[in-house]
Formats: sequence, C-alpha cells, structure tokens
Amino acid sequence: MSDDKPAKPEPKQLSATDILAAQDLEILAVDVPEWNGSVNLRVLPADEGLALNEELQDLQKAKNPADAIFLLLGACMVDTAGKRLFSTKESVQSLKSRSIKVLLRLQKIALQLQGWEDEAPAKNG
Repeated sequence: MSDDKPAKPEPKQLSATDILAAQDLEILAVDVPEWNGSVNLRVLPADEGLALNEELQDLQKAKNPADAIFLLLGACMVDTAGKRLFSTKESVQSLKSRSIKVLLRLQKIALQLQGWEDEAPAKNG
C-alpha cells in the first residue's frame, strides 16, 4: 500500500499590501474574577513593543525591575476599542495598589501574547 498524501498547496506569497492589511494585533479578553469581570490584553504593535522592551531593559540597568510589571500591563490593558486603560505614568503607577496575584497572572499572559515569555526584563518584575 502506498502512503501517498495529497500535496499541500504552496502558501500564498504575500505582498506588502497583504502584510499591512493583516489583522495580527490580537486582543484577548482575560477573566479576572477577583475584579468581578474581565480585562483585554493586546499584542503591541512593533514600534510600541520595541520601545517598551527598551524601557524594561533600562529598569534592569537601574536595578529597578519591580516597575516592569506595571509598564507592561499599562501598555497591554485596553478597552474593547483597543484604547489603553492606563495611558499616563500616574495611572500606570496606580496598578501598584492591585493584587500581586492577579497582576502576575496577567503579566504572564501579556508576555505570552508578545512572544516574550522567556524574556528576562519583564519577568523579573
């Protein structure tokens, strides 16, 4: 007997227009029962993600990695339209009053969304 499988079709060769039209900035709703609801975490666009990663590395160099979790979540938590919930430094710092248990859970998910689950700067926060 032959194990002939049908040949897979070649993937489409993408154009610049195809790439820029792709909806690749996922928003994920995450249940947070401790807060009686859910929050949306987003995949950051490349420019924001790179800038955030630089900020996180600066925190590491300054021996202040604890603020990394707040910067990450401040950048990733959005409303249903994709607008940041915590858009100022002061509002990001207000997250310090929330449960570390919840924040660590959200941090883990936010890191996974960015593809940074093995990155040191934000994980040490």
